[in-house]
Amino acid sequence: MHSHRTRSPFRFLASTSLLLSAPFPFATIATAQTTTPPENTRHAAPDTNDDQIVVTASRIAHAKVVDQPVTTLTGATIDAMGYTNIGTALTQLPAFGVPANGPVGSQGSFSAGETFVNLFNLGAQRTLTLVNGNRSVSAASSSLFGPVAGDPVDLSQIAPDLVERVEVVTVGGAPIYGSDAIAGTVNVILKKNYEGISGTVSAGISKYGDGRDTNGSLLFGRNFAEGRGNITLNFYYDRQHGISDGQRPDIVGGNSPFTGSARTNSAGYTHQLYSGGKRYGLFTDGGLPLVADSYPILGTSPYASVTDANGNALRFNRNGRLVPFVNGAATGSALYQAGGDGFPIANYDNFLADTERYSATMLAHYDITDHIQIFSEVWWGRSFGTNVSSQPYYSTAIFGNAGELSGNLVFNTSNPFLNAADRATIENALGGPGTFYLARANTDLTTGQFRSRTDILRVVTGLKGDFEAGERKFNWDVTVNYGRSVSATTSRELNLQNFANALDATTDAGGNIVCAGNPVNSPYPTLSSTCAPLDVFGTNTASAASVAYVTSIAQTHQVNTQYDIVADIKGDIIRLPGGFAKFALGYEQRHETAHFDPGAFFYGQVADDGSRTQYGPSTTIDPVGGAFTTHEAFGELSLPLISPSNHVPFVHRLEINGAARYVTNSSTSNFWAYTGGGTYAPVRDITFRGNYTRSFRAPALTELYAPRGTVYDTGNDPCDHRYIQQGPNPALRAANCAAAGLPSNFTSNIVDYTVQGTSGGNAGLQNEIASSWTAGAVIEPHFIPGLQITADYISISIANEIATLGPTDLMDACYDSPGYPNSFCNTFTRDSTGQVIDFAEGNYNIGAENFRALQGAISYDLPLHRVGLPERFGALSFRADFLHTYRHYYQVGTGDLQKVAGGITDPIDNVTATITYNNKHFSWLWQGIYYGPTRLDVNAPDSTYQYPRQSPYLVVNSAMSFIVNQHYTFSVNVNNVFDRGVPFPYSTILNSSNRYYDAIMGRYVRVSVKVKF
Repeated sequence: MHSHRTRSPFRFLASTSLLLSAPFPFATIATAQTTTPPENTRHAAPDTNDDQIVVTASRIAHAKVVDQPVTTLTGATIDAMGYTNIGTALTQLPAFGVPANGPVGSQGSFSAGETFVNLFNLGAQRTLTLVNGNRSVSAASSSLFGPVAGDPVDLSQIAPDLVERVEVVTVGGAPIYGSDAIAGTVNVILKKNYEGISGTVSAGISKYGDGRDTNGSLLFGRNFAEGRGNITLNFYYDRQHGISDGQRPDIVGGNSPFTGSARTNSAGYTHQLYSGGKRYGLFTDGGLPLVADSYPILGTSPYASVTDANGNALRFNRNGRLVPFVNGAATGSALYQAGGDGFPIANYDNFLADTERYSATMLAHYDITDHIQIFSEVWWGRSFGTNVSSQPYYSTAIFGNAGELSGNLVFNTSNPFLNAADRATIENALGGPGTFYLARANTDLTTGQFRSRTDILRVVTGLKGDFEAGERKFNWDVTVNYGRSVSATTSRELNLQNFANALDATTDAGGNIVCAGNPVNSPYPTLSSTCAPLDVFGTNTASAASVAYVTSIAQTHQVNTQYDIVADIKGDIIRLPGGFAKFALGYEQRHETAHFDPGAFFYGQVADDGSRTQYGPSTTIDPVGGAFTTHEAFGELSLPLISPSNHVPFVHRLEINGAARYVTNSSTSNFWAYTGGGTYAPVRDITFRGNYTRSFRAPALTELYAPRGTVYDTGNDPCDHRYIQQGPNPALRAANCAAAGLPSNFTSNIVDYTVQGTSGGNAGLQNEIASSWTAGAVIEPHFIPGLQITADYISISIANEIATLGPTDLMDACYDSPGYPNSFCNTFTRDSTGQVIDFAEGNYNIGAENFRALQGAISYDLPLHRVGLPERFGALSFRADFLHTYRHYYQVGTGDLQKVAGGITDPIDNVTATITYNNKHFSWLWQGIYYGPTRLDVNAPDSTYQYPRQSPYLVVNSAMSFIVNQHYTFSVNVNNVFDRGVPFPYSTILNSSNRYYDAIMGRYVRVSVKVKF
């Protein structure tokens, strides 16, 4: 579903709920494709009409306007705008939402730097991605803590220089290609008949001097055997330097504005905007000493802190000396302040992943005879991705008792690392020598960094051909597709047993600080096996030897495989008035496997009774493995009833189409997917089109087979004072919370930091089912050459949607029910104070989702010779793509509708407009990307927030190229030309850095050189 999930294996706090070679390089709505069609359909027999094309929406050639909206992003556009990641390029189109995983923002626990596209913000698992019309192996982790369930394709692995175009089919795809195409299908079509050699190098940097990117590509292609064959080779390299949120402190880092609990509700709102940064007074990176196992500071007042003579709470500074804790402004929460010396939590997250990518690709084909062709694709890629920052391991009373996992650290005042004066201060607070406690964010011991290495091998080969039978022409195609993805994620983790050993410091007879007693090392190895005493008073005060002793290297492994065989035949049936009726029939068999191995560190230490304990601060993590096999039969039918040659009044063209696919899946039930639609052009200037599709998504292996295990999660407790006046019936919610014994001013900890619970797969899951339709028109007035206007209404209704019922869902289902208490109330546990201390998540076919929108585009191409200028003056072109969302919501069971459209990550209005001037030697492109106004929470009344609405946002990009001697192209790209900042009231707590990436990155300049012969 679309709730903002924070599930993790670690405890944490809720800090965040151009090189032009074509005259008109911009995205287009496909009505005609003049470039080479997909490889698996290129031999489709021609019709009597001269404008038959093949697009991703079908395996059959059709008239130039098909019955489903198809948006095309050309390789020239990608080149012109300097994109180094296909997935990033697609997110600039209005139809794509914030990626489920991408280089921007927090990375999935065991995969960094991958890019999965998210059409209509329905989830990456509901967007089918193809390469040259064939499926591609997924690199996604099947761990319970992976970034997304399903089999999305990592588009960052595809070399942009090799892309001919990317076709995006709205809604359609399931009857043609199978599972996952609920929102639509993305087909990346590569250059397969390239001739010549070209090399490109580029480099980019932000205005802050960071985010450096270097990129190189070599493309070679040659025809041989008198044009009967071609081989195309590409070698690609890209290096993107990462950025942490702490490197943008005033925008998304520790000094940035945030929305938090209102200090007073006298103005009627419960959430207000604070400046100075969200700072937790529960701990600092140098440590807060305490006289009792409790909280050092609540609100702005010392609670259990060691204080000075003036009653000020004390903290250890970076050098390990006690200094007064400077309070920030009070907020409505006792846990954090606005500004001050508290822990700046927002500094510790990933803004841009650090990545390095290599790939080598070969595309080849050869005509064995005039009617039989052999073809092959070999694609190898290796990528490294690093999540540069994340929240550290905390030692605090909110996560446990002193001395336990994540609880306050326990020390004696005799600890030799204490300065004598500081020891005296602590003993004075204690009333003498003894035990004291330390609340600390261990940023110098655990950085949250992890590095993933992914190797992908994809081999596609096959035969295709054509033959004739009488007047009829037929094409056939047999394709064998094998893919294998192997990923390993490495991280430096705190070893808790050695950590405890190293904290127990004393002095030997010579006065040297050493580990006390005879410590027993952890069974899991660390970088050093020799105990060295650890100094945690201050920041980075520990010796290298002690850090090595408490640090283990953890490594996980993921292996995904895909075997796919597709065979089809297509051709003519009978001649109709508008041309030959055409058919396609085929069979597909697909076998996929996924295996996740958490490695020994995350799996944990196994006791004699089979139970496991953690080596580090994370929960124990289970392996996940599974496989499925599908057998699929499919067919298509196209009936051109009337064509222009028939000269029928008010019927310039009429065509109807249909397709169906029957799927048997070894893991789920059988399914029929089907589609029907058509096009009607009363005159040549306008074509109406429409389509109905029944599509599906089979459950992912993770959703089916993940073992039940421990997770940490946050949730919006409906009985918390911030949410008790929300929900479908606030009065009922308040009454049920009161019946549970919770006061109206109750503050729930699970809202602000994670609580331990359980989650796992469900082998009984069934297919998600979508009923979708589109209706629209394409206008191309012949009296205004070059003008095209398209508009399509899109309706997608998903039933049986797989939902992970998290703490928020479980509690809402309990307290919003007229039948309280119900069975959902048994899925979580509260302690005697009302705090949630346990929950049981799970996957169920219990969700529904609805999406309604208007998608369209306006484009106009104007060669300047039409207005009387010489042809050497070139041409102007304009294009605007837009998406207006009327409705987007989801529902879990009988719960209240959760709106998505109009929220901070899903503006109702999205527009991308481009204007380009181009001549033989020069091109200049300007692009504007507009996001309409949004609400901070579309499911809460405006009165909830001090500033409930966020301003619209417009960013302007530009690209300029100079072409010399037809062989050399020099380009300069500037993203965010006017250095537009984030919209007001941007808040790191509520907003997604993906959506406003350009504003956070700041002006970014890229220069590139291309040599082509």
